[in-house]
Amino acid sequence: MGKIFLVFGVALSLFALEEEELTWEEDPSAATAVEYNGYLQEALADKDWWAAVDFANIIAYNFPSSPFSQELPYLIGYSYCQLGQYELANKSLSAYLNHSTNHAHFEEAIRMKFEIAEGFLHGKKKRLFGSPKMPAWLSAKENALEIYDEVIATVPHSEMAAISLLGKAKIQAEFEDYKPAIETLTTLIRRFPKTDVAAQAYLEIARVYFDQSQKKCLDLDILDLAEVNLRKFKGAFPRESRIEEAEKILLDTNELFAANLLETGNFFERTKKPAASMIYYTRVLAKYPNTKAAVVAREKLAKSR
Repeated sequence: MGKIFLVFGVALSLFALEEEELTWEEDPSAATAVEYNGYLQEALADKDWWAAVDFANIIAYNFPSSPFSQELPYLIGYSYCQLGQYELANKSLSAYLNHSTNHAHFEEAIRMKFEIAEGFLHGKKKRLFGSPKMPAWLSAKENALEIYDEVIATVPHSEMAAISLLGKAKIQAEFEDYKPAIETLTTLIRRFPKTDVAAQAYLEIARVYFDQSQKKCLDLDILDLAEVNLRKFKGAFPRESRIEEAEKILLDTNELFAANLLETGNFFERTKKPAASMIYYTRVLAKYPNTKAAVVAREKLAKSR
């Protein structure tokens, strides 16, 4: 309990520091927009990212109608990216894309948002309370989903959109939203049918069906769909090396169903109902002959004769 109070005490102290207003030796409005833009450009050239953010905010606050103000959200977002402040960067880049009338950095802004989502997908965390002074401890997978949807909607036929669909499906599967994950991957394949990302989507579908069978109740319809997916994969990419991995995943999926039948047979054997147990061992051999469970079932049937 003491550690919890200590963590929140530190958090509140840092949050209070963040709320303090910036102090300047002179009134920021005393200088011109041109002068502050010069300071901003110098900070960017020197890679002094916090200074760049500060100068950009001064221009935005004191000179909102300045011609420099249009690209300020992009420059702030870019600077935050360099600082690893990805949530703040994403907000600034969204402001640039949604409100600025000058989209000279449109492609760069979308690319940065996409890279932020990819970082969140692969484990980068977001900061406590959204504060730049707090440690990055929290999962940002939900934020990644939102960014992926933005990229998909904004540049729907780009390579970034294809990879975003793949990333979105991976997060959906991780959240155990299996049906939406399959729908997202199916959209990817339909929209980008002959790409490398589409081949990866077939493999991901195989994984989703396996995970669904492993974590949810066993449903023979899922197994049928997994077999259909493998056939489609082979038809679309007959020489694709990843087919071998998809076949292995389907075999593992079959193992789950075979093991379930084998366990039922074992139950009847333990409860002295040999006739019923033989029925289930026979089903294992008939339905899943290439599984490890089939080896065990075959041995049990041989001993019963």
